[in-house]
Order: sequence, then structure tokens, then C-alpha cells
Amino acid sequence: MFTSTLKTAAIASLIALAAPTLAHAAEIEFEGQTWTAGDNEGSDARVEDFLGRPSLFLRRNVAALETEDLGDMVIEYEYASTHPSGFIGVNFRADAETSNLEQFYTRPHQSGQPDATQYMVLTNGSATWQLHAGPNEAVATELPAQTWIKVRIVAIGDQADIFVGDMDTPLFHVPKLRSTSKSGQVGLYASDRPWMRETGAYFSNINIRAATADDQIIGTPNETEPLPEGLIETFEVSSPFKEDEIASVYTLADLADAPQSWTALTVEDDGVANLARVAPIQDGNNTVLVRMSFDSDTADTRTLNFGYSDRVRLYVNGKLVYAGNAQWRARDHRFLGTVALVDSIALHLEPGETEVIAAVSESFGGWGFKASLSE
Repeated sequence: MFTSTLKTAAIASLIALAAPTLAHAAEIEFEGQTWTAGDNEGSDARVEDFLGRPSLFLRRNVAALETEDLGDMVIEYEYASTHPSGFIGVNFRADAETSNLEQFYTRPHQSGQPDATQYMVLTNGSATWQLHAGPNEAVATELPAQTWIKVRIVAIGDQADIFVGDMDTPLFHVPKLRSTSKSGQVGLYASDRPWMRETGAYFSNINIRAATADDQIIGTPNETEPLPEGLIETFEVSSPFKEDEIASVYTLADLADAPQSWTALTVEDDGVANLARVAPIQDGNNTVLVRMSFDSDTADTRTLNFGYSDRVRLYVNGKLVYAGNAQWRARDHRFLGTVALVDSIALHLEPGETEVIAAVSESFGGWGFKASLSE
């Protein structure tokens, strides 16, 4: 792995519906428990019979369970989607004050596809499904509509087993839960896609409890691609600012306001730097500078491979050399915008230090950067 030289010490999306904070709330009694659901325009939460059993129905809504904060826990429920569409899942270890939580959901419209299911973390209010989409975060399974599907999650320490349908063998094992929240609230949710506003989901047989000594993690991680040689492990990340401020800047010296601060950020175990960990998006400030520098004794040319979410402007020694857009659907209707080392530039190193700065802007789904330098 390659560590960069540091100069200092260091959604308006559908998934946003799953955030733990409810602007308008209503209490619902179901199966002997009290749930706090949203009461916003276009949302719905009610109790009614579906497919032969009493059910909690949610549409464009999240229902949080009124209970003590849970850390190690077992979550069990069955759900049935009204249509083969939408996002249906559960938040756990949710901290409303920091907007950090763990999350699992299914995508019925991707039934049988590699992204039929998804584990992700919400970091300071930012979703991360574009950052971490490997075989320990997203796995294919069949998700028929209007059919009861069992889900079971066992979360103990920083690991989790996620069962879907088959309650004996986990669909996949999460080797490292990524949230900074070690305990918190639990909530079920169902959201939709903008062009299918009437989709929702029914929930029944809900059992949410603290883990006991009888509950064990039994899964093992799926094999992942090895990290590349020359992976850059640490970056410096600036304080955030609005994307408009750099949209037409070809030389960083022309940036009107220099960043007020820089923070060292270490990449995650898959090599991706989750920028929201040190730069929450607030007041429309959705862009940061990601700085790395390389020392060379002689003139040399190397390849800098990188991936990003959602948009990037890459500057070498202060001059723009690359601009790209990798946000969701930016390239075709199935383009997800997940972060991978698929873009590159020839990096011409002069004797001494060469500074590379990436201005990375976020819309939704993940705010991240990843890079490696060829040998």
C-alpha cells in the first residue's frame, strides 16, 4: 500500500426517508408495541390485514420502535412488497442526533440481481451504498412481490449475519459494521422510486430484542478482490464548500476562498475514503478537496488510478487535468455510480514533490474517493 505525504497533521434521495429523524410523527400500536411513524405528505402508515394476517403497512415512511437503545441485538420480521419495486428494510443502532446508523434493505425490482440486497451505513446523514458494494454488502436473492419474506439480522459487536428467506444459513455476513454508533434505535421503512409513488410494504411477525448468550455470529465473509498495490491509505480532506465555487476553476490559485481547515482521513478496509466521516454535508456545502502528494528523486511517469462519487475535478500542481461525472445514472440507465479504480491519468512526476488534489462533489448515495499509484 502507498501512503501519501501529508502537508499538515492531520438523498435528496429515496434512502433519505430512512433517516431516524421524523419531522412530523404519529404513534401506531401494533403487535403490542408502540411505533413512531412519519406523518408527512405522500407517506402512509397504518395497521390492516394483508395476505391473511394483521400487518403494519408503510409507504414512503419509517416507523421507529419505542424501546431502549440496543447494541447487540436480534431483528426478525417478515415483509411483503405491494409491487416488484421499492426499497424495504430496517435501520438499527440509529442515533438521531448524529444521523449515524446501520441499515439493511432489499430492492424487489432487482430480484435475482447482484444488488437485490444491500447493507450500508449512514454516516453523518450521508448514505454510502455507492462506496461499499462488494460481496459482503450486496448479494443476489429472489424477492417476489406479494409474498411473505423472512428477514433476520444478528448484530453482535462489529459483525452481523443477515438472513433472507433461509433462516439457517446467512445470505451474507458483514465482517465489519461501519457506523460509529454502537447502539441506538431500530426502525422499519419502505420507500419507493419517484416514478412509482404508490408502492409500499407490509410487515408482520416483528421481533426486536437484545442479543443473549444463545445468539451467535455464524457466518463467514465472502471473498473479496485483493487491495491493489500502491493503494493510497491516507488523504487530507478540506473543510466543505459549495460545488459552484470550483465548477469553472481551472487553476486552484483562482479558487476564491481557500479551505479553512484540513483533516487527515484513513481509508476503509476496502480502500475507499468515506468523506462524510470528516465533512458532513450542511447548507449545500457538498464539495471537498482531497489532497495527496508524492515525492520522487528523479523525473518519472506513473499511472494514478482512481474512483469517486459523485463528481470530481482533478488538479496536478494546481492545474486542472481531469473532470468527470460518476453519479447515479450519469452514463446510462443502469449505471449505479459505485466507486472503483476504473479512471486513470498519467502522472508526470518531477524531482521533489508533486501535489494532486481532487475536488469531490456529492449528490446522493455516497461521498467518496479511492486511488492507487502504479509502481
